Amino acid sequence: MEEKLREIVSRIGEVDPDFSAEADLADDLSIDSFRATEIVFEIERTFKIKVADSSYGEVKTFTDMVKLVRSLTG
Repeated sequence: MEEKLREIVSRIGEVDPDFSAEADLADDLSIDSFRATEIVFEIERTFKIKVADSSYGEVKTFTDMVKLVRSLTG
């Protein structure tokens, strides 16, 4: 799952897939709100989950994203 998330972030965010797991999505990877929304839609489609806006607002790093998706996929 982490590998798939990394692929989604790197493809949509147009960043090198070897970014640090602790990379700040906005500050380090320059992912703006438009791309963040695209990433969320792709995560929902890929993992067949629904990410609440309030939950995604708490995601700052890639590690945070992995934890959130794990919690939603059981």
